Amino acid sequence: MSEIKPENVQEQVNMFRQMQQQIQNLSQQVSQMDMTLGETERTLEEIKNVGKNTTLYRAIGSVMKKIDDNSTLVNDLSDEKERMEIRNNSLKNQIEKMNVELAEMQTKLEPVLQNIQENNDKTSK
Repeated sequence: MSEIKPENVQEQVNMFRQMQQQIQNLSQQVSQMDMTLGETERTLEEIKNVGKNTTLYRAIGSVMKKIDDNSTLVNDLSDEKERMEIRNNSLKNQIEKMNVELAEMQTKLEPVLQNIQENNDKTSK
């Protein structure tokens, strides 16, 4: 992050707010991914308890498709779950890094903003 000077403080504050928004958006994605992972795990557990001759269907958009081979469904769901876990961990790492950057930015911004506020208070008296 660049040096914060009175002439670029507004730019830095805007960057700070944008980063906060990005973190919030990523956190929402993580929450959604956590819910989807939970659903996939519950589905896999349910499928383990059914017999080989049990008819299963899978939702594809607004259509239900009959599954011909239950083991293929288990493999597909396991692969999807693995990809989601990788993506979820990646998002969490990204959020963690951004939170560190945000804290550093806040540490640099606070004294400058406080100084500006104090100068404004002095000039208004």
